[in-house]
Amino acid sequence: MNDLISRITEKLETMAVLMDEREFTKEEYRKVFPQGTVITPIGEVKIGRNQFEKMAEKDNGKRMGLIGAMRQTLSDPIVIIQEEKEGRGAYLFIKSFKKDEKTSLIVSVVVTIDKSKIAISTYKRKKREILKKIKMAGIMTYEKGQGASPTNGV
Repeated sequence: MNDLISRITEKLETMAVLMDEREFTKEEYRKVFPQGTVITPIGEVKIGRNQFEKMAEKDNGKRMGLIGAMRQTLSDPIVIIQEEKEGRGAYLFIKSFKKDEKTSLIVSVVVTIDKSKIAISTYKRKKREILKKIKMAGIMTYEKGQGASPTNGV
C-alpha cells in the first residue's frame, strides 16, 4: 500500500498540467461539453443535469472556474478509484493541475444510473484528503501510465 501511495503521490506532482480556465458562461459550458458527454479511460460519461448550476451554487461559487478542469479530469485522469457514495458505488476521477508553482487537485465523481455513467460533481480537494481516499478505496480502476494491467481493469 505504501508503494502505491508513493507512486500516486509522485504522479500527482509530476503529471500536473495547466488548467483549462474558462469564463463561467452557458456558452463556454456548451463548447466544452457540446454533446453532454466525455470519453474517459472507462468509457463514455454523461454530464449530469444541472452541473452548470451546481458549479455556481456550491462552495460559494468557488467551483465556477472548473468547467475546463472537469473535462480534463474526466478525459485524462491520473487515477480513478471506486468507493461507496450515497449508498451506491462511485468512480472518483483524480487529476492534478499546476499554476504558479502551486498544485491543486480536482476530483470528478461519476455514478452509474440505469447502466449509464454520469458525472454528478467536480471539486477541489487537498492532497491528504485524496491520499486518504486512495488508501480507503476498494478498487483502483485506472492509473495513468500503467499500461494494460489488472490495476487498470484491462
